[in-house]
Amino acid sequence: MDQELKEFGLTENEIKIYLVLLKLGTSSPHLIVKKTGFSRSYIYDALERLMEKEIVSSVLIEGKKNFTAASPKRLIEMAESRLERIQELVPKLEAFQKISEEEIKVELYKGRFVYKTLLLDVTASLKKNEEVLIFGFDDAFLSKADPHFMTYLDQYFARAKRLKIKERMIMHKQAFLPFYPKTVTKVRFLPKEVFGNVAFEVYADKVGIFLWGNPNYYILIENKKVADSYRKQFNLLWNQAKEK
Repeated sequence: MDQELKEFGLTENEIKIYLVLLKLGTSSPHLIVKKTGFSRSYIYDALERLMEKEIVSSVLIEGKKNFTAASPKRLIEMAESRLERIQELVPKLEAFQKISEEEIKVELYKGRFVYKTLLLDVTASLKKNEEVLIFGFDDAFLSKADPHFMTYLDQYFARAKRLKIKERMIMHKQAFLPFYPKTVTKVRFLPKEVFGNVAFEVYADKVGIFLWGNPNYYILIENKKVADSYRKQFNLLWNQAKEK
């Protein structure tokens, strides 16, 4: 029984006092001291704590304070009361969780093949019928910089087709290589001077920002508000871009 009673916040000595009181019924501190072997001062302190925990109550008999253990059924009432308080607390805790979800998570990668890191994260994050928005990537550059570029894309498009993922992509014509499956990707073009050495990709609640250079950099931002902001920016550019 000790372990179960400890779950109600009782110490080992408090459990011993409670069980003694159950056996004795209403008892004087002197008798409790005798049965437990604890000092009188300790018993008084422990009884005060047990009354605060509503496990023990006191009663005056001939002007002297005696103590009695609460009915074991009181434990059921305490457990039910605790459950009700926890149920009231859960929405407040969930509100904290929602606040934490608004935090911005940022990761930085650099190196020659960081595009692979981006593509792998996109692949892992995709869910059925989601849309991926892509701006400013240069297929000609990437295919020369990474000999496995097409292998990564083949794996990505295989998953995209299974999950019925759709892509919209904006780039300039010199950067475009015509290998994208039409069932997945729609492409529009803007003049080359619009683009610099920064590209971005929006998917789920994430934005992947790719910086061309030596080395290349990839910044992964995970935050819904940031992702939604980039989606709005992309859609403005999409409406200005041309299909040919």
